[in-house]
Amino acid sequence: MAKLGRAPVRTPTETPIGSPMNEPDEAEEAGILIMFGVTVFGLLSANLSGFAHVWAAADILPLQSPAAGALDKLAWWLGQTFVSWTFNILLMVLFGSSLALRRAGDGARGLGWMGFGGLVLAYVFWHGELLTVLALAGMIAVPMRALQPATRWMTLAGLIGGTYLILLAGAGITALVPDSMALSDLLGLDAARITAIEAAHQSGFWARLPDNMAIALQFHLVEIFFLGGGALGLVLLGMELVERRFWSGAWPVMPLVFSAAAALGIGLPLNGWSAVHAMSAGFAPSQAWGGVAAHAAGALLSAYGYAALVVLAVRYRVAERFQLFLIRAGNTWLSLHVGQIVVLTVVFSGIPGLALYGQLAPASLFALGLVLVMVQAGAVLAIDRWLRVGPVEWLLDGVSSRHFARLRRG
Repeated sequence: MAKLGRAPVRTPTETPIGSPMNEPDEAEEAGILIMFGVTVFGLLSANLSGFAHVWAAADILPLQSPAAGALDKLAWWLGQTFVSWTFNILLMVLFGSSLALRRAGDGARGLGWMGFGGLVLAYVFWHGELLTVLALAGMIAVPMRALQPATRWMTLAGLIGGTYLILLAGAGITALVPDSMALSDLLGLDAARITAIEAAHQSGFWARLPDNMAIALQFHLVEIFFLGGGALGLVLLGMELVERRFWSGAWPVMPLVFSAAAALGIGLPLNGWSAVHAMSAGFAPSQAWGGVAAHAAGALLSAYGYAALVVLAVRYRVAERFQLFLIRAGNTWLSLHVGQIVVLTVVFSGIPGLALYGQLAPASLFALGLVLVMVQAGAVLAIDRWLRVGPVEWLLDGVSSRHFARLRRG
């Protein structure tokens, strides 16, 4: 068993895109892998409502459960406070960090195939996948490493800040909406429309496929043209963190401790307040701008706070056995993420008569999420026991290098 701080050694054919690949500081690689492991479990929880309900329901409680009880409100608030948006941000940053650890000149290998795979996932399975956007951002970010450090920092700050301003502008427009306009009027999701969407998903995989393609196209246009700059900025930020050996725990301890406490002490209350504000305002579109602004800032701060806590845990070898498990999960993050998309699509809209789409309120989704976390933990152990690398990582590296290494151990 590998010691903590020492990531599993891989050969070039075992190191697909998205996984640290060269021979960097071992503590840096271990920190990234452990954070990837945490993030892939966080993404499972964060994305559940996106699979279970209409596209806008993830952040809008009435679209998940029009008659939400106390437990439903609590479950929704917990998701908004601790996981929503935050783990998507962490995935982008970690992807940039993983690209920075690849061999010189090899950072972009496999990104085209990864983008193609993301398109297949989006248009056939689930419109909310991020792999296509990550691949495009990576293609741009890798050559930008040749820029001067000051230029890179100004660029990523401008991209992230500009995307935040775009979010504020969009939220500000909703502030102009008259109070008489309901969510259903703004989103075009009245009760009849939601019922029709739910019926299509519950009737099975192929019945809802054309609608899924339309929504996927819409999501990709929004992600690329409005949020793509922020994604690129976060990928660049991940690269800069590797340059400054953040993940290795080399930074002074007290600044890490105080910055983590400040980030979580501000970020989590902002996230929680935004959820409470939305509920207290009855999710009125005209009142949404304040909550969106708070949640966007809170998610960024929370992401840094989580990362700093993980770095401190790695540095002081807290819960070493659990960290080793997270390293295994981090090594197969791409397989786990793709597996989540396929399995959750089948669960919620894959089997006629048994599909759970639109059937589960937030409290029930929370309970299902706990079960799925345990299932995914079992998948991590099974992959580590029987396979040399995750199956998606193996496939991606094989098609990009035109050489398929042995997948099974032994």
